[in-house]
Amino acid sequence: MKSSIKHTGTTCLIVEDDDRSGEFIASVLTEKFKGLHIYKAENLEEAEEVFYTIQPQLLFLDINLPDGNSFELLEKIYGKREHDFKVIFITAYADYAVEAFRYSALDFLLKPVTPKEIETAVKRVIETLQQETYYLQLEAFFQNYRKERSPEKKIVLKTSDRIHVIKTKDICYAQADNNYTVFSLEPDKKIVVSQPLKVFEEKLSPLGFMRVHQSYLVNFAHVVMYRKKEEHLVLNNGSHIPVSKSKKAGVLLFFDSL
Repeated sequence: MKSSIKHTGTTCLIVEDDDRSGEFIASVLTEKFKGLHIYKAENLEEAEEVFYTIQPQLLFLDINLPDGNSFELLEKIYGKREHDFKVIFITAYADYAVEAFRYSALDFLLKPVTPKEIETAVKRVIETLQQETYYLQLEAFFQNYRKERSPEKKIVLKTSDRIHVIKTKDICYAQADNNYTVFSLEPDKKIVVSQPLKVFEEKLSPLGFMRVHQSYLVNFAHVVMYRKKEEHLVLNNGSHIPVSKSKKAGVLLFFDSL
């Protein structure tokens, strides 16, 4: 069964001078992870050129290469600090382990490696990337929430027979209903739009809305209470919105930031 890479356009660069080893790693990644774009390089010069072209999020690095040591490449990249990426070292020499972890390696795999070792290492990278992305999203949300936002900010909601122009401050929450989204507005009014909730999450997150559950996007300007035991938010219109376990940490961080 393939694992899903949820980061659109996730790229991986395999730097390995042994063709068979490089092909083996690539074949495991192709089989186990859909959505992962794989590139290869056989020496430091080629690896540096490919790295700056594709900006990979994951590097599989053999340490000993024909034109030098891969730590030299990392020194150059880290010196420029152009973007973040994760490193998995793969080598036949255990003596490099301590130095590898000085470069924040997520894994150090000794040859010959097994498909399971490669899969486990990449899953750890995916989890790390997802966690970092989540906290970056939370940070952006908090910053936007604290900013002065125009009360006249509006959004267009299109139904089958009408086009509504709505002030975002009047939206209490939005709820997913299969491929539809149901908006609950002040005063007691609902609008059903034939677009999924994710579309509106992208538009409204910069305006103080947070996804607190797979099915709910909440305007935190309307939140008056969080009941921790029941794990739901209470809004000023009396609505009770469930908070999923995966979103609970973000909700608590929001209240801590006030």
